Amino acid sequence: MSSSSQKKEFLVIIPDKPGVGAKRIEVRPTHKSGLKPLVESGSIVAGGAMFQDQHPAEGQTPNFKGSMIIVMANTAAEAKEILSKDVYVTEGVWDFDAAQIIPFQSAVRMPLA
Repeated sequence: MSSSSQKKEFLVIIPDKPGVGAKRIEVRPTHKSGLKPLVESGSIVAGGAMFQDQHPAEGQTPNFKGSMIIVMANTAAEAKEILSKDVYVTEGVWDFDAAQIIPFQSAVRMPLA
């Protein structure tokens, strides 16, 4: 396989729309179940929530800022297409028009235990 046909990493930073914290929590189970096949196929290799100012204390409702995802794709457009069907897009949690899709190459990526 030539290197030009190998998928590349894209760092995707997507802000949440204002005032969607409750909606984000409400649809999170659907979001997580929708990610499972993308993770299993290797299309998404890392990701998670970003917080406004600090990590929430145990039991505290998070003050979300958005999400960070590393997507494996051939192009930035393909990376955006992969994420476009996510419930956070379809339910209006993410400000998908403001998504940053940045060509990226991991230097270190350790699996979570």
